[in-house]
Amino acid sequence: MDLFLVRTDPIQEIAAEPGTLDLLRNMMSQEWGQPPASPDFLACGWPLVHDESLPPGFIHCRPSGPNASEPPTVAEVETYLRTLMRPAQP
Repeated sequence: MDLFLVRTDPIQEIAAEPGTLDLLRNMMSQEWGQPPASPDFLACGWPLVHDESLPPGFIHCRPSGPNASEPPTVAEVETYLRTLMRPAQP
């Protein structure tokens, strides 16, 4: 199965349908050599959320809860990417 990652900052949770979350956990267990401490949390502390409305293979890193801030605007994303892509100063 191909996995597709959709990111919306600020990331506060990782959501996918249950089968995709199981696949993600298995892949991470193999990468880290051991399973995460809790099946509901990744090492980064973001909770894994079952979301039946998402299609299989899609993983959404997204804000959560009623106090989640709005996703960045296109202009904010462009500024962020321009900053990342600046050549290193000698």
